[in-house]
Amino acid sequence: MNREIWIAQSQDDTQVALVEAGKVLEVFVEHQAVQNLRGNIYVGKVSRVVPALQSAFVDIGIDKTAFLHVTEVVSESNHAGELGQQPIQKLLREGQSVLLQVTREGVGQKGPRATMNITLASRYLVLMPRKDQFSVSKKISDERESERLRDLLPQVSGSSGLGLIARTVAEGKSLETLAQEFDALVEQWDEIESAYLQDRTPRKIHEDLPVALRTLRDLLDHRVGVVRVDDPKVRLDVAAFIDQFGVDFCGELRDVESSISRELESSLAVETVHDKRVNLPSGGYIVIEKTEAMTTIDVNSGGNLGQKDLSATALQTNLEATVAISRHLRLRNIGGLTVVDFIDMASDQDQSKVARKMQELCASDRLHCQVSEMLPFGLLAISRSRVGLPLDIAMDVAED
Repeated sequence: MNREIWIAQSQDDTQVALVEAGKVLEVFVEHQAVQNLRGNIYVGKVSRVVPALQSAFVDIGIDKTAFLHVTEVVSESNHAGELGQQPIQKLLREGQSVLLQVTREGVGQKGPRATMNITLASRYLVLMPRKDQFSVSKKISDERESERLRDLLPQVSGSSGLGLIARTVAEGKSLETLAQEFDALVEQWDEIESAYLQDRTPRKIHEDLPVALRTLRDLLDHRVGVVRVDDPKVRLDVAAFIDQFGVDFCGELRDVESSISRELESSLAVETVHDKRVNLPSGGYIVIEKTEAMTTIDVNSGGNLGQKDLSATALQTNLEATVAISRHLRLRNIGGLTVVDFIDMASDQDQSKVARKMQELCASDRLHCQVSEMLPFGLLAISRSRVGLPLDIAMDVAED
């Protein structure tokens, strides 16, 4: 149990950090003055259908319209696949009311992205009310356990026609436990549907959990030994949440009188999280640059003179870089496309070794992360899900 969750509350924001062996792995920030949209469910009204984009823009009651692609349009019955490959203009019309969920925050002048394929997450299960499908988290490596859960899910759902995903922490949970959580999710979904049917005015009708409780829901498990909180009110909410959902938590809920946010800022400064340059153990370094289209990372040997030949130096530096890259993708919450320019390696074997290492490290990422094979010119591409604000933007908002 070498992990801790730190929860820092101030007048302006909430900061939550996942810490392992004294090192910050991930940071989540939520601001009082900034409207968080991802995960929220809205009544929307189609304001414009654009066949050329196979998309629609939907008024959800905020200043920017939500972007809805044809692949995210599903029937409002429980049969998501019945619409087939029809064009957007056959599925939606201007003025039509829809129930949808924001999947990605808006960036710059762009509005949020949304889907009609709504999901409701709880501790062990994710309810898919518009999909009659069942799946199990790929993070569960035990094939027997994965198969057991896959067999249990149809029993849990029964004749409801509602789909389910078993989350990673559902490992080892009984049919009774899963059924209880399913019933609570169905009750929540019934309330959402009822609110939608009663009033089609564009507005928010369901809000996801605040960041502190959301992090506990997603990350609290047997590996967490301490949850540290520096605010009495937040501590009460956290304690109630752990009592209800934290059956896997055998650690300590600890009150902290000093400011956790200052301690967190000090830890991030040590990690050079605000710098473009990140030094590597043997004298090399990486440079992280953000552009409008992607993030680029350049690997340099710098002062690494520890090896006898250039090929050995390149391999050592590149392998060290994979560790730093995977860590900073999580720590800085860098989503979308990242292209890494590794030091040139003449050996195909060395190239494969570096690509495999990068794939192995990214496989442990909490977010969906795809890593290419080594591309020509020593390049490697990483695609990571965008969830929440990148850390630099989140921290800038906090300072403002």
